[in-house]
This record gives sequence, C-alpha cells and structure tokens, in this order.
Amino acid sequence: MNPSTEQYIDLDRFPFVPSGTPEWQRLVDIHKNALEANGASIMKGVIKQDILNTMATEADMVLPESYACRDSHNPFLDKDDLSLPEDHPRRQKQSTSLNSIPYDIISPSHALHQLYNWGPLKEFLSAVLGHKLYPMADPMAALTINVMEKGQNHGWHYDESQVTITLMIQEPESGGIFECVPDLRNEDNDKYSKLGSILGGTEDGILSLPVEPGDILIFAGFYSLHRVTPVAGNKTRYVATLCYKDRPGVMNSPEVQQIFYGRVNQG
Repeated sequence: MNPSTEQYIDLDRFPFVPSGTPEWQRLVDIHKNALEANGASIMKGVIKQDILNTMATEADMVLPESYACRDSHNPFLDKDDLSLPEDHPRRQKQSTSLNSIPYDIISPSHALHQLYNWGPLKEFLSAVLGHKLYPMADPMAALTINVMEKGQNHGWHYDESQVTITLMIQEPESGGIFECVPDLRNEDNDKYSKLGSILGGTEDGILSLPVEPGDILIFAGFYSLHRVTPVAGNKTRYVATLCYKDRPGVMNSPEVQQIFYGRVNQG
C-alpha cells in the first residue's frame, strides 16, 4: 500500500498540516522573508529519503518516453531578434542538453504526481508567495522532471514564470550545480551590460545554491539568470519542476514547449 501524501513529508520540521497553526505561520514567514531578501529560499530535506528513492525509480520507468532536448537558445528563451546586432546579449546562444519528462507521461499513481496535486503543499506555497496558486494548465509543463546524465547541462536563461519551484530528487556524482545571478533584471531594465559580462565568462555575482535531494527550492527565476553546470559521473540528476500559477488556464509559450518537449500543445 502506498503511503498517504502527508507521509512523504518530514512533518516535524515542515508542519504543512494542519495549516494556520503558529508553527505553520512561522515556517511561512521564514521562507517568505528569505525569498524577498535573496530571490530564493531553500526548504532543506522536506521529502523523506524512501520517497525520493520511489520517485527516482518511477522516473527511471518513464525515462525512455522523455524528450531529448538539444537546443541552442538565447537567455530569454524567445525568438531571435534579427533587428539587434549579432553580439547583443539578447542574441547570445546558450547550449542546453537534457531530457524532459513531461506531466502527461507521469502517472497519477506516481509519488511526484501526488505531491504536486497535494492541497496542503499548494496552500503553504500560496501563503509564502502571497497569492492563491493554481495548477498550471499546460499538459506538459505543469509538472516536469529535468533529466541530466553525464555531460548534460542547462545553459544560462530566465524562466517565463516569475517564481519557479523545484524538488531535487536525485543528485549526480559531481557537477550539475545550480548557479544563478539573483535579481539580474527587473520589470523595467534587462541590464544588458551585466548580462553580457556574465555570458562572456565573468564570474562576478554568480552564486551556487546548495540544493540537495529532498530540498524544495523557491526561486525568482524570471528575474534571476540561472544555469546548471555539466553533470559528471554515471549517476543521473533528477530535478522536478512544480509549476503553479496565480490564475487558472496559464500555458507556456509555443516556443518554450517546442524547446523542452519537442511538440506544441496549446489546447
């Protein structure tokens, strides 16, 4: 018999249920304040190890159906703007090599699927972000697993979502480090000069976030440039992205769907 979803969680340290208690509110405040101050907050060791093992096994099962993403893209994951000079930061190509396991091939019986749809988690994250969250309507991107094996990486980019929520399921033997430049851009300024420096190889301002298996990362991915360095060794890196939105019906753009899933589904 599969455990109930609340048994996936270390509830002594992460009292997601019942909501509204003083302990629950303290945890909300900790991560809300960290996100506002640093552009990221890491909940360390939320998911129990035996559940992570199950999630990794279930990912192994559907890996043959994943999409092999081998792409050259700009940091904004949008169409190339030919009106700009070739050396403009908005046109600088980044190489990404990973496999994507989309939501529509993750079984409802799988532990990760159940975690994504677990009400207390959505309620807690809604409180941290300050608005009600809804499951993303995108049939592929609502819940995905990014798969990286030896030599694979994710190039510098911004996310379409203002906030990205990830769960590391399994870490590689080495490499596969999540690096970011917090708050590199804002709503009014893409800060192309600083972006160009980072893309050109400067390490000034780059942070490595210490994300480990079982950790849930809440990250301002729209504003903070980020990448994953190449994986080394024979152990697969599995990181799930749990996509919630502030309103119903939100889809990824066709461009992003095509890059990461090899198909477009706007229905």
